[in-house]
Amino acid sequence: MNFSGGSVSIVGDKSISHRAVIFGALAEGVSKINNVLISGDTKATIQIFQNLGVNIKLLDQNTLEISGVGLNGLKQFDGELDAINSGTTARLLMGLLSKQNFSSKLTGSNQLKKRPMDRIIDPLVEQGAKIVSKDKYLPVEFQPSNFNFDVVKTNKPSAQVKSGLIIASLYNKENSSTIIEDISTRDHTERLLGYMGVDLIRMGNQVTISPNASLSPVNLTVPGDPSSAAFLIAVGLLSCEKLIINNLLLNERRIGFLKIIKKMGGNVSIDNIQKINNENVGDVIILKSNLNGVSISKDEVADMVDEFPIFTLLASQASGETTVVGAEELRVKESDRIAAMEKFILNLGGEIRTQKDGFKISGKQFLQAGTVESNDDHRIAMTAIVANVCINSKIEVDNIDCISDSYPSFFEDLLKIGVHYGN
Repeated sequence: MNFSGGSVSIVGDKSISHRAVIFGALAEGVSKINNVLISGDTKATIQIFQNLGVNIKLLDQNTLEISGVGLNGLKQFDGELDAINSGTTARLLMGLLSKQNFSSKLTGSNQLKKRPMDRIIDPLVEQGAKIVSKDKYLPVEFQPSNFNFDVVKTNKPSAQVKSGLIIASLYNKENSSTIIEDISTRDHTERLLGYMGVDLIRMGNQVTISPNASLSPVNLTVPGDPSSAAFLIAVGLLSCEKLIINNLLLNERRIGFLKIIKKMGGNVSIDNIQKINNENVGDVIILKSNLNGVSISKDEVADMVDEFPIFTLLASQASGETTVVGAEELRVKESDRIAAMEKFILNLGGEIRTQKDGFKISGKQFLQAGTVESNDDHRIAMTAIVANVCINSKIEVDNIDCISDSYPSFFEDLLKIGVHYGN
């Protein structure tokens, strides 16, 4: 099926939206956040800070006004702080809650309670944080602890873990703090904190934060989310004459999917590049393309972990074999995405061979009619929608409601580029 395509601007980046809410709440003054993503995940972050005494107003559909209370102005909440389905909310706020002068309890949905939190709990506890949990899963309880750290090394290539530690380091009063990663991960936290006046420096795979930090309020515009754009990009590659996605975030650590698409022979280009609020932003132009299979290494995985479901679908439509290794992190996302995509492909009559840290898949495959199990994972669900509109209209998915976790305007944006789904 072919669509005309067109030009579209999409929802604000989810990672930056979370951080804008968190740091706006901790700033000393009023911040205005434009084009912020208002979704299931970001609503969880907003609600928690409102519970902690921060005045946050929704001025219109995608604009927030946040009256920051400073690093030490949060108030104790008597109930549980609920991250719902948001792993970003949970892991970033562990660093914050571990440094407060009051006790708190953080919980989440049944889905989030299955996701490991040891990766952030362990380094915090090793440095002196008082955190209690059962087997290092949610719910988690925090008690006041006046701990500081000079150097800490993460045990997973995770921007969430690094960011949680950076947030904790903002409370160090005397010494600089250095966080070291094995593999450098996305740096939105560092960029936004630097924009808000925090004295920090990133050198390779480590970041150092000076003591006595304070955050200045900002008037910030959140660029379009490249992880959400990946689904429209896939439609463009498979079925559009020409598609332009405007004002998309082009952070070096967030364009791994675009790099791989280029490696596959995808006709993708970038125009109108500019720096806005310390992030690179531009327009991405996509033309219908004949894709080829590729090999993905561990070093490439970290920069496209959220895009792997839609990448797997594209690999099934590419000529030749695609091989992925070093992607064990996919096992502990909103679902086990390796197992979920294996079931996705097999249930639709395709072929895929998986291993612990990746898979092999050959194309071009014609996927048959069938129902996809989303496992309440928004990215699996959107991948199924793309398969439906581009490959076989009889491919269905068991749950589209979870899409609102990250991309509530997904179906509206499909319509803007001439793509109709369902009725």
